[in-house]
Amino acid sequence: LTGFNLKYYFAVDNTYVGKKLGILLFPFIHSDWSLKYGGSEDPAPAKEDVNAPDLYIPLMAFITYIIVSGFVLGTQGRFSPEILGILTSNAFIWVLIENTIIFVSKYILNISQSLSVWHSLAYSTYKFFGMIICLLMFMAGGKTFYYCALAYTSLSLVFFLLRTVKNFIFDSNHFGGEDGRKRKLLLILFLLVSQPLIMWWLTSGVTSFEYGKFGFAQMAMGKMGLGDVKAEDIPLTADGEVDYEALLKMP
Repeated sequence: LTGFNLKYYFAVDNTYVGKKLGILLFPFIHSDWSLKYGGSEDPAPAKEDVNAPDLYIPLMAFITYIIVSGFVLGTQGRFSPEILGILTSNAFIWVLIENTIIFVSKYILNISQSLSVWHSLAYSTYKFFGMIICLLMFMAGGKTFYYCALAYTSLSLVFFLLRTVKNFIFDSNHFGGEDGRKRKLLLILFLLVSQPLIMWWLTSGVTSFEYGKFGFAQMAMGKMGLGDVKAEDIPLTADGEVDYEALLKMP
């Protein structure tokens, strides 16, 4: 696909996006991992083949990860406009580093035709979907939910990559010649090991702040100019929950 127009990787529709997200989340129940080819023997685009790589989902997931991270930091009272820039730069740099390593490794290991630049970019950024789930689970249940989600999404991503990337790396008919099997396995191993580690690294900074039950209410009262608010100053309902209506009426 080196000569393909970039539009190939954005040729998606709603049906494809829904199915692909389902595969990313539950890859263990997906059975057919083979790639489809058109009449000219070129790979079919994503909207015609759910197993084809795309850049639409990774791009949207990247943007959503930044937004969700900013929201989580906001609930912790740690948000600032500069934080979004730092989060974006940090994530972008890690994507650049891992794809540079892949690019250089392909030539060092003499498997330069096994995986195109756009393919490696797509497969190395599907992890942002799992990272979003981890952050949402952190908001729902704290560190325990976060680590459970991180373990599951990491396992799902590793399984997904193992079944999809090998279609390109071990397809000697499509990429011209059989490179050393061990060298190809090294490249796949790097992809499988690096993704969970980067997922943890890029989400751990957002989830490292522990806040109590009334953390959001304390932050809100602080923004209202009520100074250093203690937990006992927060209005509660009869069942012990934060009374946000009373909170808004406070002088």
